Amino acid sequence: MDRSHQYVTVLLDRIPVSDLSEPGHQDSFGRIKEVLTQTQDLRQQLRTLYKVANFSEFALGLMWIADKVEQDPSKLESTSEEENFVLGLLKKAFGETPAMPQAAPLSLVEDPFGISAAPSSGEAPPEVAELPPGAEPVLEAPAVPEAEAGATAPAAPGGGTGSDEQGFASTLEKLVEAIQSGAEARGALLEELTTQAERVVASPGSGDDFKAFCGYMMEFLKYVTANQLFDDIRVMNMMSNVFDPFSQWMKSEPAARAGLLDQPNEVLRDFKALFE
Repeated sequence: MDRSHQYVTVLLDRIPVSDLSEPGHQDSFGRIKEVLTQTQDLRQQLRTLYKVANFSEFALGLMWIADKVEQDPSKLESTSEEENFVLGLLKKAFGETPAMPQAAPLSLVEDPFGISAAPSSGEAPPEVAELPPGAEPVLEAPAVPEAEAGATAPAAPGGGTGSDEQGFASTLEKLVEAIQSGAEARGALLEELTTQAERVVASPGSGDDFKAFCGYMMEFLKYVTANQLFDDIRVMNMMSNVFDPFSQWMKSEPAARAGLLDQPNEVLRDFKALFE
């Protein structure tokens, strides 16, 4: 067990189970803690937990803490602030705090944690907790429907051609999933998405907002590749954060798309500030 794993293990042991209001939640947390403390690969288990409905923020918080421990040899044991922070994320995952609507999970996985916290249809998942400075919240994004096989996509006024949009969106969704799960296919998907982005930028039929999004995404992906940042949690943050508004843009009628890509374009344009 490495130092960051030991650190997280002690932190989880210090979280008062009695602060969870439901016995079922207490039992579920016991199973989560058992899996995370006994695993041979903490980061991989946290990636799995990240994809379980409502638990992405809890898993991300633990990843953030583990990264801090790896970067700072002076961190020997968890602080009360970290323990309260993780407890707050855990309560939100179980829905023990007021909820607000947010994006649905990208996907559910067969999880080894025995969690049955997925919301029923129509029930909003818990509010995203406030993260410490330096850790941006991540929302797993809704799926973007792919174009039907063999269909010829129509032109999309104010955007690019329908085929360009659908192809780019499909590859982007797959890349987000691959980065979240650590799949080996992420390298090939990243290269494919970069090629598609270059094609959109060079196309005279692409709308300004879509072309800008693809251009900024292309620069970001080239930076990730050049610096071998596939496993960096900040890359996961960035991809998840820009995919949600992009998917909303994709699902909107052309006349209603104005301004929907402003925020993700701004985030991608200034991405280097996140890595400094």
